[in-house]
Amino acid sequence: MARTSQLLHPQREPAPLRPAATVLLLRDGPDGIEVLMTRRSMTASFAPGAYVFPGGGIDSADAQAHSMAHRRATQSDLHLTQAIAAIRESFEELGILFARHADGRWANNADIATLNRQAPPDTSFF
Repeated sequence: MARTSQLLHPQREPAPLRPAATVLLLRDGPDGIEVLMTRRSMTASFAPGAYVFPGGGIDSADAQAHSMAHRRATQSDLHLTQAIAAIRESFEELGILFARHADGRWANNADIATLNRQAPPDTSFF
């Protein structure tokens, strides 16, 4: 910890912690593993212009979407809520949707084009 006499700016209270989730999207590339990141808006109030993984705060609606999700046998409610939040944030921020139809078909570009990225989730996907 720095001595207060050495600080350039007055100390502030840290921001309160909020539950959040993120996802790392990886793929094998010709030169090794590639990681998808996105650049924050230059007008963002926090870390403008920074490269980040898609993610953000957990909304109360994320826990309410459990009935639309297919969970692993060992997945707790908390972990399912976190996974739903990470998937939602990936869609809201990047337009990448990890979803299947009730019959098991993956969502495709046509499905994604019909969705409003700012609206509550479409119940035809789980």
